[in-house]
Amino acid sequence: MISWEIKNKVVNKLFYKGYNIIYPWGVETADSSAFFSLENGFGYRYKVISEKYEIRNNVYSANLKVKMKEGLWSLNITDSIIDGTTVINRKASLICLEDSYFMDFVLRFRVKKEYVKSANINGEEFYHKNTNIYYQYPVEEVVLIGEKGFDIRISIIDKKVPDKMKPYMYVRDLNDEWIIHVRMLPNEYDKEVIKLCNNWYKTKPIPQFLSKLILLNNKIKRNLWYRGEFSPFKSKILRFVNPAAFPMVKLLKGTILMWDVDFQIIDKNKNNK
Repeated sequence: MISWEIKNKVVNKLFYKGYNIIYPWGVETADSSAFFSLENGFGYRYKVISEKYEIRNNVYSANLKVKMKEGLWSLNITDSIIDGTTVINRKASLICLEDSYFMDFVLRFRVKKEYVKSANINGEEFYHKNTNIYYQYPVEEVVLIGEKGFDIRISIIDKKVPDKMKPYMYVRDLNDEWIIHVRMLPNEYDKEVIKLCNNWYKTKPIPQFLSKLILLNNKIKRNLWYRGEFSPFKSKILRFVNPAAFPMVKLLKGTILMWDVDFQIIDKNKNNK
């Protein structure tokens, strides 16, 4: 069986056969300027207006109302250990309380590298090389092939995706972990922004009129589009500045975004349903 520790508002540890196999999970979203993370101590330029958290038996729930730089929404989260299984079900539902901009909407999973031999997504197998590249595809499942007698399957069970967005999953190999995102991204967008994704500029957008002007050049646009995710800069100067262009979608008041995802540990020596 499995057990967990809830800390800093998220699933902080997940124990299987006595070992903690994860780093803290989370829920994330962003607009042009603000970045929200459910985990305490992360995110910037947003305000939590109200919040309520509850842990009862093997169910953790969170309800928040959040003001972003470009929006206002409520978020309802339920993480559950399914009785008698090695499955954690995660549900996250976001409702726009006013017209709001979004760069994405994410369920975040992190698994320690020492328990994973390779990651399978979209029929491809990736090994950990600390590339920090987002291996991203429009799929419903990621499988982590284990080193310690078990595999892990992360599966989308249900979802509610606005017409102007599209669902994806990715795996990313960074330091001593695998990061998996279940992610909605704009399929159509209402504006484009260039962010300087670095510590000294605090991952803020440059002025909108300047982003719009620069991105009129198609070659520059192709070079900057989600740049850090798929092709990090090699130049030290460009890495220091680290510009990247992102699309933003405007969702109307009342729009709902929802994820329903299972995280399942599969013991290789047993039959798993």
